Amino acid sequence: MKKNAIALCIAALSLSATAGFANANTGVAVPSAQQQTSSIKDAKLLKFSIAMDSIDKISSQYEAEFQSAEDTEQAQAIQQRAQEEMVKAVEKSGLTVAEYSEIAQQAQQDPQLRERIMDMSNAE
Repeated sequence: MKKNAIALCIAALSLSATAGFANANTGVAVPSAQQQTSSIKDAKLLKFSIAMDSIDKISSQYEAEFQSAEDTEQAQAIQQRAQEEMVKAVEKSGLTVAEYSEIAQQAQQDPQLRERIMDMSNAE
């Protein structure tokens, strides 16, 4: 389950705040994934790991309720409540949603970063 935790957390917290908008047509050179990985401090990754674990728990809490929703409107209301809790969890960890999303996207593309995050998550 931990192998897919990052992907699940990204999917669950797919808000409009993503790192992709920052790179679009700005003319600014974007550092390589290797440079970005090394520039993310352990303290920030620890915050990310804490938020990711909280989001995973929230997702698990709402999964059964979401699956048993009687209609689309009810499912959307459940999803909205879960998303609000996830945003609060990210902010409680000390990150913004944009920071969380940026790290999550980098982790999808960078196996070394993903491993660092998983090591921190397993150490908790």
